[in-house]
Formats: sequence, C-alpha cells, structure tokens
Amino acid sequence: MWWGRGRLSLGGDVMLWYWRQDDVEESAMGRLDGKVAVVTGGTQGIGRGIVLRFLKEGAQVVYCSRNPANNEEMAPLIAAIPGGAERSKFIAADVGVKAQIQGVVEDAPRTFGRLDIVVNNAQGIAPLNPILQKPDADYAMTLATGFYHSLWTMQAAVPHIRRHGEGGRFINFSSHWALCGTRYSSDYNITKGANEILTRSAANEFGADNITVNCIVPAGDSYAYRVYLAANPGRAKSSDLPMGRMGDCETEIAGAVLGLCSRNGGFITGQVFYVDGGLWLTRPTSEHKVGTDIHAGRHQSAAV
Repeated sequence: MWWGRGRLSLGGDVMLWYWRQDDVEESAMGRLDGKVAVVTGGTQGIGRGIVLRFLKEGAQVVYCSRNPANNEEMAPLIAAIPGGAERSKFIAADVGVKAQIQGVVEDAPRTFGRLDIVVNNAQGIAPLNPILQKPDADYAMTLATGFYHSLWTMQAAVPHIRRHGEGGRFINFSSHWALCGTRYSSDYNITKGANEILTRSAANEFGADNITVNCIVPAGDSYAYRVYLAANPGRAKSSDLPMGRMGDCETEIAGAVLGLCSRNGGFITGQVFYVDGGLWLTRPTSEHKVGTDIHAGRHQSAAV
C-alpha cells in the first residue's frame, strides 16, 4: 500500500490532502478501444487480471481455460464491467493441443472482426522432481503447454494481424526459475527459456509488419503462487522482495502488459521485462520441496 498526496491553491490558501492506493479506483482510459485480444489461461491469477484490465480499457477479448468451471468466478467479474459481457467470449480449450489453441485464435476475428493482441499466459506445470527422476512425459507436457502453445498461437494469429495492416502485439511469459536454473523444475525452466528465445526470434521476423513481441517475467500474487507457498512454507517469502510483496495481478502485472500492448508500446520489441518488485535482484536460492505439485488435480498431457 502507498499513500498519494495532493496540493490545491485557493485564493492563496494551500490545501494538502492524502489518500491510500486501495481507496482509489484506477480510471480506464480506453487505451485498447477497438482492439481485439486473445488471452490464454484467462480465468485465474495473472490471466484473469489481464482479461479484466483489457476489458476495462475497451478491448474485446477471447480467453480460454481447459476447465469450463473456472469461468464461473470470472463471469460476474466481467459482468460488472460496462459492456464487458458483450465484449468477451470464453472458450474451453487445452493450450497443449495444437488444434484447440489455434481454434481459440481463429475464433477471435470470426467473433469480433479482427485480431490485434495475443497474450500467451497459460502454462502447464509438472510435479517438481530432480532431472534424474523426471519422466519424458513431464518435458513433453511442459513444452507443449508453454513453448509450443506460444508458437502455435503466433502461427495462427500473424496472418490475421497482417490482414488489417495496422500491426499487432504478442506477449509471452518467462520465469525467474529459468533465470536461476531452479532445482527440480528443469522442464519448466527449459520451456520458459525457450519462450524468451522465441520472443526475440519472432520480434526479428515480424517487425516489418509492425508486430511487436515481448516477454514478461512476473512476480504476481497468483493462484499458482499461493498453491506453491502453501506447499513450501517459509521457502518463498514475499517479504524477501525489495518491495516486500508480490504484485497485484490486475493493476500491476496486467498494467505492464497493457503498456506494451497500447500505442505507447509500439516501438518496444524483442525484450524480456522483469515485472517483479525487484525479485530478480535477490537471486533466490533453490530450496523447493521435491514433489511439490502446483497443478495437483489439473494435470495436462502432451498431445502434439
């Protein structure tokens, strides 16, 4: 929480007032008016924050999750946004299945007439285990739901973005675990590292079409973070961050994504941004508990 300060002069008299951040509703500015976006994994955590922020900024959004039940909490949040229900569409789809995730991308211009933005937020996570004990299936699933999912959306989306000729935006996601080579998550680390290389390669290839491609490394107070924290008490303390907390998914993590997808982000491409309250500065030690299963009960399988 931070405090704001205001100053007003009335006939020579100066008035000062203060307010708390959580007392202020950040006003939307219509920065995505007329834009159509696809957000994968859009019903929980960071993905949910991005969908809600985009809708508040005027975008039309197609978002997905494997489990239709995940949208039950999302629907009333969208309904509370003026025009949100009419400007959004949920699709049940597995990002690790090429036909399904490309179908989500194809649906956006079919439903809303065009496509401008793709946010590749979703990612499957296998139980944390040492390299010598990790089965090939873990690597296949993690790559399919992370790297391949990002690749497949690009392959499906670029022709539509090129068609309207006004350029577009791709946002991929990486992780501090890839930066630090975190123990017991080699499959996840490899996938996130691949996303960073895909980001730079795609930025190079699509730049002539005014399409930017960037990557976010977040530290958000997300569903996955809370599950991880519950399974590893004392091993991941947000108080260790320079800013002393995890980021809010809608106002802070999604805020950075919004900036890159707005007109202000039109000359930024091929970059990896740490939106993490300084977490990368701490270079956290890898003390994760073997067997931690962040996606317990929600596992995916590779279906390339």
